[in-house]
Amino acid sequence: MAQGRLPWIDATRGLALLAMAAFHLTWDLAAFNWIDGAVTASRGFHLLGHCIAASFVALAGFSLVLARRARNRPLARDPRYWRRWGQVVAGAGAVSLASLQLFPDAPIFFGILHCIALSSALALPLVEAPLAAVVGVAALALAAPLLFAAPAFDGELWWWTGLSTFQPASNDYRPLLPWFGVLLLGVAAARLFPARGAQGPAPSVLRPLAFLGRRSLAFYLIHQPILYGALAAIGPQAPPASSEAAFTAQCVAQCYASGASDSLCETSCACVVSRAKATGRWTALVSGALTAEQRAETHRDAVACAADAAR
Repeated sequence: MAQGRLPWIDATRGLALLAMAAFHLTWDLAAFNWIDGAVTASRGFHLLGHCIAASFVALAGFSLVLARRARNRPLARDPRYWRRWGQVVAGAGAVSLASLQLFPDAPIFFGILHCIALSSALALPLVEAPLAAVVGVAALALAAPLLFAAPAFDGELWWWTGLSTFQPASNDYRPLLPWFGVLLLGVAAARLFPARGAQGPAPSVLRPLAFLGRRSLAFYLIHQPILYGALAAIGPQAPPASSEAAFTAQCVAQCYASGASDSLCETSCACVVSRAKATGRWTALVSGALTAEQRAETHRDAVACAADAAR
């Protein structure tokens, strides 16, 4: 076992990775019409996605405290921390670039890796701050979207903050606020955990999960290309999409995944369909034959429709 690691934390992270893979596989199956799109459009599926994301973000905060204890010096002066942080930033960049090619209408511009990278850096001063300060900042971050959201943050430049008055179109949107608060809750939980923790080798039943948890970034980066690529390879065998109903179900599912409400998603997706038909892009949209210019127009429609629905 690596110095300072707790096998049950690695195993918990490994379990979260498997849950994430199952979640994404379900989403992929719906995207390729192998299962009913209503599954991924359901409130329960949407909540499950938030729970899985919260586990990763909280574990990232918990791990900051464990790393500080193991290395016995501030993480801000630890090259190993910054090396790992750089890997997460690079991974976030790779996800964004790939999503622009695969999902140009809803690219991942600030997903879970982006959130963990920025939140981890901002949390460094709080790793050793009084526990009351950590909890207080966490509470403020969690409440910020309710307290401070304003039209001034509706421009694309500010979408990463989470303070816009609507949810931008994205296949994975985890803005700094309120998710920074979730990471700080992980920091607070680790501060309450005994310094020595549950040391020793993992029970045999947990070792595969712990092994996976120690390679979380690599697993995160490769699992979806493998799942999506495999389904794309056999995609022609999938049942054909039923045009508007299938498109709307997928649109609503993506909207729910970004954290928007039921009524907003249904209204904004209906708006996207209406605009696509009015501009002559509908046939190309449902057949996946949009040009680059048409994709850009459809993305602008999605953003505008979401903003209108939120008013």
